[in-house]
Amino acid sequence: MIAGRRFSSGIWINVEKLTKELGVSRTPIRQAMKQLEAEGLVTHIPHRGIRMAEMTLEMARDLYQVREVLEGLAAGLAAEKISAEALAGLRKILAEQSAIVRKKDLLRYSISDFNFHQRIYDSCDNRLLKEQLEQIKGRSRPLVCDITTILGALYQDHQDLVQAFKARDPLEAKEVMRRHNQRMRRLIEKAEATSGKI
Repeated sequence: MIAGRRFSSGIWINVEKLTKELGVSRTPIRQAMKQLEAEGLVTHIPHRGIRMAEMTLEMARDLYQVREVLEGLAAGLAAEKISAEALAGLRKILAEQSAIVRKKDLLRYSISDFNFHQRIYDSCDNRLLKEQLEQIKGRSRPLVCDITTILGALYQDHQDLVQAFKARDPLEAKEVMRRHNQRMRRLIEKAEATSGKI
């Protein structure tokens, strides 16, 4: 639901409605909310309820600074270790993204982008790094940003990453991933300078 952007940044979550909708008791919903709170995705406000976390520009900038370094490392490691099956999976995602980018479908791109990066995390063969990246990726869920102006460049980065993986070039993979994250960081910084909001 969060991945599908059903719950956007700052929205209040109606736990009672959610239990009825999902056909479960309050206990698993409360446990899920506690987990989401531990991950920084929701905030529990006593006597008011549960609210989706809001992503500030400063938080988004910090997130992409850390992500740039860790994803660069993961891409470099994946270039050395990626399996033929994982590479084929990335190519399949690229084919899907081509149509998504043409249509400028930002929601579908967000989901596809998540899957693309997840395959890279899975291919880096470093459990601790993967855990850290998954936590950071999860923390980025409240970030809703109009990426229309850089969508084509982000897709090109994905194509360049697949080429670096195919060539087994860890330095190129790391550089492309750094560039990919820098695009997002620059977009966030531009938003901060012009409007003060994402």
